[in-house]
Amino acid sequence: MISYFFVALSKYPIPPLIYSSSVPLKKGSRVIVPVRNAKRTGYVVGKASAPTFKTREIMEIIDKEPIISEKMLLLAREMAEKYASPIGEILDLFFPPSRLKGLKPKVKTNKYITLKASISNILSSHLGSRESELIEQLLESNTIEYSTALKKIPRSTIQSLLRKNFIEIVEFEGEPPSEKKVSLNEIQKKIVQEILLTPQKPHLIYGVTGSGKTEVYFEIADQVLKTGKKVLILVPEISLTPQLLIRTRARFPQYNVGIYHSSLGTSRKIEWNNAIKGKTDILLGTRSAIWVPIKDLGLIVVDEEQDESYKQYAMRPYYNAVDVAQRRAEIEEAIFVLSSATPRVETYHLAHTEKITLHEIHFRPFGKMPEISVVDMRHRKGEILSDELVREMDKTARDGNQTFLFVPKKGFSTRVQCLDCGYIFTCPNCDVALTYHKNLRMLKCHYCGHTEPFPDKCPICGSKNVVRGGVGTEKVEYEVSKIFPGLRVKRIDREEINNVESLETVLKEISQMKVDIVVGTKMITKGLDFPRVALVGVVDADHTLAMPDFRATERTFQLISQMSGRAGRGVLGHVIIQTREPLNSALRSIVSGNADDFYRTEIERRKKLDYPPFKELILITSLGKAPDMAKKRIDTVKKKIEDGPFEILGPVESPIFKLMSVYRYQLLLKCDDLPKSVDFLVKRLTQNTLGFDPTSTLKIDVQPYSTF
Repeated sequence: MISYFFVALSKYPIPPLIYSSSVPLKKGSRVIVPVRNAKRTGYVVGKASAPTFKTREIMEIIDKEPIISEKMLLLAREMAEKYASPIGEILDLFFPPSRLKGLKPKVKTNKYITLKASISNILSSHLGSRESELIEQLLESNTIEYSTALKKIPRSTIQSLLRKNFIEIVEFEGEPPSEKKVSLNEIQKKIVQEILLTPQKPHLIYGVTGSGKTEVYFEIADQVLKTGKKVLILVPEISLTPQLLIRTRARFPQYNVGIYHSSLGTSRKIEWNNAIKGKTDILLGTRSAIWVPIKDLGLIVVDEEQDESYKQYAMRPYYNAVDVAQRRAEIEEAIFVLSSATPRVETYHLAHTEKITLHEIHFRPFGKMPEISVVDMRHRKGEILSDELVREMDKTARDGNQTFLFVPKKGFSTRVQCLDCGYIFTCPNCDVALTYHKNLRMLKCHYCGHTEPFPDKCPICGSKNVVRGGVGTEKVEYEVSKIFPGLRVKRIDREEINNVESLETVLKEISQMKVDIVVGTKMITKGLDFPRVALVGVVDADHTLAMPDFRATERTFQLISQMSGRAGRGVLGHVIIQTREPLNSALRSIVSGNADDFYRTEIERRKKLDYPPFKELILITSLGKAPDMAKKRIDTVKKKIEDGPFEILGPVESPIFKLMSVYRYQLLLKCDDLPKSVDFLVKRLTQNTLGFDPTSTLKIDVQPYSTF
């Protein structure tokens, strides 16, 4: 008997097509279908009635049993509608990229010695002096690296203790687990109980940095795992996964903890397979992990929920993993927990209108909140590190503690300029200034990657009076090393740290006190927990404030608050913020410790301007190799949607008009009813109505994080 099915095509931006099959098929199955003269992967998304036109037959069935469940198919449909994306593109996200093929990667492991016998048994036995020495070290530190122990303890001593079953040698990927289950304080216990008693509601754990938010959701995870359900924990950045992975494996040694993010290479497919087959109890990952079709999901946690890395904006579909996570939790009937010290303005507003259950923690159970001071840099021309910051760095080093310096931009100098005619060296592909990298002696664009040698003269007037200006991480690293030649300085940015292995290495060095001063970008502002960080310096607090975007103040508040939170976790902490805007409301709120005051002020400002959370936004961008074509296209789009259920701002040139050799014009839509607005756009902005292919020339970003 011939049946007919709707099949959504992989990597093909069109609605589902109808195909026939003589074999019964289940929704969610992957199949191979003919498209013109090629074969393509498709997804069975529903049964179709017999059409009046001739159809082609499904060629092959990939999955004997669908990997995508009915619930996940519902999620895909809803997200396709929400983000104005073909459902095939959404369903592609449920699987690791097809290019990830190959053998199981070699996993680097390290050998460690750990105690096996109980302390009472060890104390009642007669031990030699070298055996006692090793046991005492293990009682202090739980584990000792095997190679390190061999430098001090004879191999025969280790073998003797192994034979007596007093110790064992274990292998760990990365560092050994060191985290033990801790006793929660009364506030943490209360939050755990409240969340477990109302699992059907979304929850926000809003607590100051270092307040124990992780311990709260670990305890909830423990209770969920005991019921046989699985746990998914999302983090925004790959840089946060090494430390959290170690903590998670240490906290849950009896469970299998997996990891999923884009930098895993071939092991990404292995981790995905383990997760969908039920071998993984806890999956830790970045935004792409929200699509892994785990069965029996009981808890979804979104850590650092405010981070813009949860928004995919570089390629379609332009989804927000936080919103996808909340809807998936509803469909799966899983507990949904957001965690942040600086939640998004929209999240804060929802929590205070009781659409999200709010749980607050205002103090640190261990350590104190750092002292925060502001240094006014308005009359300190050319000064990179203020005298106040240098003095504190010197004191911190003498006390045997560590300093973190936050610098918003990479490179040595953020612009190169001719002093005679004023020309600024810009990227030929993008409307941005080129950054000078001293170690490469090159100018580089951080958008498209274009590089060129440092110029010996100005291309406009021929002057050799070319100077460097602006401050990046390289320059701060150089200045710090010059001021403190005896201290160990490490730089953490995307130029220096370009893979997970190098990140893990430097984090290990910091934790082992092999680094005195860390100079870094946004990579070091959140999630990292080092108890000996006594000083945090924000070298330039004004960079994000100057961005032409409605979230500029919010981003500044979040970045500096998160950066401040790295200090004072194990020792008394001090934060120094260098700024030319000392009276800025966000900075004043950070110094006073009154975050609620910042949120109230920002929400009032958003209300007056009709920005989220009071209106939803859709950003439509026209892309073109020639500026006049991009402009003509955006004008056509505006005419087609002028009667839509939204307010239209623009068209205007995008803040970065030329990006990667493509010119960009944009419209910003302010919507009262987002689903109605998206549906209107999908119907109006088709190839038939526009006369051009909107999938290749228009970018429709629903709920953009930025208007760039």
